[in-house]
Amino acid sequence: MAERDLRVLRHYILPQATDITSLIVSLAVEANNFELWLALISFMEKDSFGGRLTESTHIHLGNFLAKCDTIKLNRFYADAIRLRLFPFSQIDRAND
Repeated sequence: MAERDLRVLRHYILPQATDITSLIVSLAVEANNFELWLALISFMEKDSFGGRLTESTHIHLGNFLAKCDTIKLNRFYADAIRLRLFPFSQIDRAND
């Protein structure tokens, strides 16, 4: 019976992702027919972050921002580029 109680307690400890709304708002793009190039997406996926304990979030973010700083698109804010590319820099648990 103690094992059953632990499962119930564990259920309450785990975070629930229901009713969560995102505070991240995509910035408007003034460029016509904008699309992310496959090479740019592959560039971000090359050193992707998976959320493993052996990976550092700080190092990943530093590398991600350094990559983003090499990209400049006319009529496109740097933050808008980062917001659109960030999901491609994550895999596995980090996507959750």
